[in-house]
Amino acid sequence: MKVSAYVPYHNAGSIVAEAVQSILDQTSPVAEVFIVDDGSVDQPINLTAKIVRMSSHSGRGAARAQAMAEAEHQLVLACDATLRLDRNFLQSALPWFAEAKVGATFGWVKDAAPSTVAHRWRARHLFKSDISKNASRKADLAAGCFVVRKSAVEQVGGFNRSLVEGEDFDLGKRLLIAGFDVVFDPALFAYSYAENSVWEVLERYTRWNTPHGMGVRDYLKQINYALKVMVAADLRARDFLGACISLLSPHYQFWRSIVRPAARSLEGSSPRSVAHGDARPPQT
Repeated sequence: MKVSAYVPYHNAGSIVAEAVQSILDQTSPVAEVFIVDDGSVDQPINLTAKIVRMSSHSGRGAARAQAMAEAEHQLVLACDATLRLDRNFLQSALPWFAEAKVGATFGWVKDAAPSTVAHRWRARHLFKSDISKNASRKADLAAGCFVVRKSAVEQVGGFNRSLVEGEDFDLGKRLLIAGFDVVFDPALFAYSYAENSVWEVLERYTRWNTPHGMGVRDYLKQINYALKVMVAADLRARDFLGACISLLSPHYQFWRSIVRPAARSLEGSSPRSVAHGDARPPQT
């Protein structure tokens, strides 16, 4: 089966070549590889792959829709700019597509960045590295590292170009409704070497978990969850600074819900807040 592969990126020129190289290093080769430049102001460094440039910064939904339009082959592999695929990722993913009803399969992210409180918290609560992972055929699609069947994506209308975030979850739901399987396979994974501050980690957590904001009722639920689940996990790991981040998390999410209408506008967003970085962890 011939495979197209792409990396979407926005202002990540210094690292996108490593994501591309991880595609080229796959034990099962791809037939084509390109990147989708979503209106970046920087230029990729040491990159030999084809570049598809969008006329302006349009967000992840538009970038992924453009990638699907550009892809020449029926199976399409994607790797976000801040990730590096395990060398066996594609080889392990391909057998799923022997079944016609499989529309997508995806993996998870291992945190490989230097150990800081932000990265420990990211691994524990964003990537959920400490939680055992089971395969699922009805999973919520997380698009950091995945393979999709192009015809299935086209059948359900493709990636929603209007979505700045949550485009993966949206497509996955439509695939499931149409009768396709969306497979989470714990044998598939990528590494994240990106270095984040505490505030960047909280921003990413908010984007993944409350992309549409939260009301007061949800805010209270998040406080309860942070105390009973997140802080408890931090304390079991004897990560007391991590527990402080967990306590701050629901308040940060609620605050972002208040300012989100302004922050979600593409013109007003920082490159980091809408960058094509690590996707949400699998919700199986």
